[in-house]
Amino acid sequence: MPNSGTGARSTTPSHPPIAEFVTWLDQRVARIVDDMYAAVVAATPSVVRDDEDVRLLREALDSHMPLLRDAAQSATPRVGVQLGRPAERWSRRLARAETDLADLVLAYDAAADVIVATFAAHLRESGVSDARRADALETVLDRLFRYLRTACAAATAAYVQERELLRQRDASDLRAVIVDVLAGTADSTAAEARLGYRFADTHTAFVIWGSHATSAELDRAVARLRAVVRPRQLVAVPDGPTAVHGWFSGGGVEAWMSGTSGLRLALGSPHPGLAGFRASHREAVETCKLATRWVDGPVVRFDDVVVLALADGTPGLAAPWATARLGALADPAHSDLLQTLRIWLAELGSPTHAARRLTVHPNTVVKRLERIAALLPVPLDPRSAVLRVAVELAPLTRG
Repeated sequence: MPNSGTGARSTTPSHPPIAEFVTWLDQRVARIVDDMYAAVVAATPSVVRDDEDVRLLREALDSHMPLLRDAAQSATPRVGVQLGRPAERWSRRLARAETDLADLVLAYDAAADVIVATFAAHLRESGVSDARRADALETVLDRLFRYLRTACAAATAAYVQERELLRQRDASDLRAVIVDVLAGTADSTAAEARLGYRFADTHTAFVIWGSHATSAELDRAVARLRAVVRPRQLVAVPDGPTAVHGWFSGGGVEAWMSGTSGLRLALGSPHPGLAGFRASHREAVETCKLATRWVDGPVVRFDDVVVLALADGTPGLAAPWATARLGALADPAHSDLLQTLRIWLAELGSPTHAARRLTVHPNTVVKRLERIAALLPVPLDPRSAVLRVAVELAPLTRG
């Protein structure tokens, strides 16, 4: 809303306390704006860094005055407030400067405190009775804070919207650099500088995704990954609205899922150098694709799906072959037995080690193995490469 209309109006409010407030406001607009400016700068020095900041803050404060006057005269609560353009420009400037959102809220509080304190002082200096002063303050404060709550909410919304626009622009720029790097058309030195990421390292690519993920949830998941892995370096870029792709060097992800809102993590294998940066990314993307279709679990590594990846191009051959070797064990009703077999094979046929991973007693593993042997049409042999491959291809047998 333009900054016009700050002068006195001919219509006088009928409510005496409101009339007192409006008259006082009309007579002291410039002084009030000066006092609010000083209070805001004192409370939040970070909002004023150059002459342009000074100008925009003063214009923003001045733009609130006619709106505040209107709000004081309105006995009906307003659902929302349409900020004046100067106030909206100031909120967006703070967002672009990466000023903390808390400073924006604190600035509104500081400005409100000035109005309350100076109007209360005016009433005392005017010699009005205590009863009249209390009535005026009660009525005015109710309407004042009603306006300030909605105005601060509108300013916060403008700030958040600007931050999201900036995030999207930055993400788009980073994606363009990543596309060139993966295609082999980027200048490596320039790409490293833009990404803040060195290619002369060993890289593990990742994909974090969820069917209903929000950008905020993905950001928190990346932050969680960084905190858990503690990598030497990490870079992440959004890939559509529900996924993020990235790379890190060093660290492990065993505890990643704590506090990640059900999102899933796909990991490529560690590979060195720029060629490894690309190779690990291909693996992470393939892992994500296969995990979405076939594999459960919060964290899925390329090693977990490499056999599926190799067979994915010829499922018409792989699925019948695996079914013939697993027999009844391929039935989803025996998924617990199949998982036990997978872990037993990974532990080189040790019931004790398998039991530790399954968090059951070794005797339980032995009994399950007896049932597995009865269901399998091939020998139960921990050294059998055929059996190991069949188990890894089991997801394909479920159609």
